[in-house]
Amino acid sequence: MSFIMPMSKPGTLSRNKMKQTVALNATDAAKPLRAGLIEAGTAIEFVPYPAALWSLDRHSCFFNDDARELLGFCEHDLKQDAALWLERIHPDDRKKFLRAWQSLQAGESRVSSRYRFQPKNRSQVLWLREASFLYASSGAEKPNVWTVYLEELASESLFRGTGQVRNFVRGLTHEMGNNLQAIRGELDILRFSHAIPKDSAETIYRGINQVRRLVHEIEEYLFPSSVEPKTEDPASVLAEVIQSREKEMAAHGIRTGMKLKQSLPKVPLDLQFGRALTNVIDFSQALLSKGGELNIEAGVCRQDGENYIELKIVSSSDTSLQVEEGDVFRPFANVNGHRAGLSMAVAQQILKRHFGKIVFRKEQSNRGVFSLLIRVPNTALPDKN
Repeated sequence: MSFIMPMSKPGTLSRNKMKQTVALNATDAAKPLRAGLIEAGTAIEFVPYPAALWSLDRHSCFFNDDARELLGFCEHDLKQDAALWLERIHPDDRKKFLRAWQSLQAGESRVSSRYRFQPKNRSQVLWLREASFLYASSGAEKPNVWTVYLEELASESLFRGTGQVRNFVRGLTHEMGNNLQAIRGELDILRFSHAIPKDSAETIYRGINQVRRLVHEIEEYLFPSSVEPKTEDPASVLAEVIQSREKEMAAHGIRTGMKLKQSLPKVPLDLQFGRALTNVIDFSQALLSKGGELNIEAGVCRQDGENYIELKIVSSSDTSLQVEEGDVFRPFANVNGHRAGLSMAVAQQILKRHFGKIVFRKEQSNRGVFSLLIRVPNTALPDKN
């Protein structure tokens, strides 16, 4: 079986296609490793960074300890599930990965690629920079491939190689938050003692809260949570968010409703997922400044060969929605007096960490729809291919 295959659009590989691309079937599993692979696999343990040795057809591999620690997987995992590696690459990055390996198989001596990879038992998506080159051992029928993996955290992609800048920004946001908290405490004392006019106190208070929220969003955006995800039902999380905002929306003349099309599978969600949903609900509420309806639909769909949970949040008003589609995820957008700050950009980033996405479209001038997609692991739903 050849690893080379016709290229398709990013994200269009079904699980069966993955197996056809990188599968280790029963016949291949019975074949001995290519000559020299075992010896080179022993030597790779002395490489002082995450590295692997692959057969050119990717039917066999060796990882060193650093690679096993970085990726969370071992060689046995790939023997059990040949499609695993490609599955853990973000759908939008699979084409780049496949193109690089096809170049090696075509005879190019070295290649590199950069892609998002979901390690085992970790919520944090890694940006891996992979450098691979052909290695011909004596007596081997075909060359093998040495691969080096350089980790680049998604949260650090803006500051590659500048750890001092990262620490400075994180310290700055933390210090700003502490000082704003202290100022707000003093303001509370002044408010209760009527030392300053009530209207002035409220204006200052709103300003302080807005800056504190922005500082928190900056920290969320640059330094996402690394807490292990928990297996939860996204519809339940969404229902909790709606309930927390229900009274406030009712006071603004917004009616809410939720429809569950089918039972949803539970998926790994990190602590910030609820934050993303809250940001979307708050933005949707801001769209309905003159009241209206906020309806939620939840179900399972299939796109580009992958199973997704889809949450639709629909805002309907009697008047036109004062927002352009292209402005929704723009940092510091202002919608009907609601300053979005980085909230929607943060929501977009959180969904990416769940191998999903969020889009907004105006179906009509008075009807806007947020669509949130969360990829469902193949273990959560039966493979129908």
